[in-house]
Amino acid sequence: MRAVIVGCGAYMKEGYGCPGEWKCITSASLKKGKFANYDSVELIAFFECNCPGRAVVNNLKGLKKVQDFDVVHLSNCMCGAKLGCPYGNPDALVDALEEQGFKVVKGVHDMG
Repeated sequence: MRAVIVGCGAYMKEGYGCPGEWKCITSASLKKGKFANYDSVELIAFFECNCPGRAVVNNLKGLKKVQDFDVVHLSNCMCGAKLGCPYGNPDALVDALEEQGFKVVKGVHDMG
């Protein structure tokens, strides 16, 4: 499975323990968490969503033109961060991505 991960830039930059680092990347490389049911995993890209998230859909469309991928994973910080996103919600982003034909999975790892 050729995957792209989208992480919350604000969450990463504020130092809440998720700089887009080892939890997401390790889960993909070891086929853990939301990657566990894939036969294989190839991480194609890691996007940082920047508020208010307008560029995510267009960035993924641009990537798709030059590098094929099968699934977009919205990181745990995008989907379940306790602070929440003040600019929208993950369901709205999922809907916007699915309208463009992307397969979307909410979540990446189960490492807390």
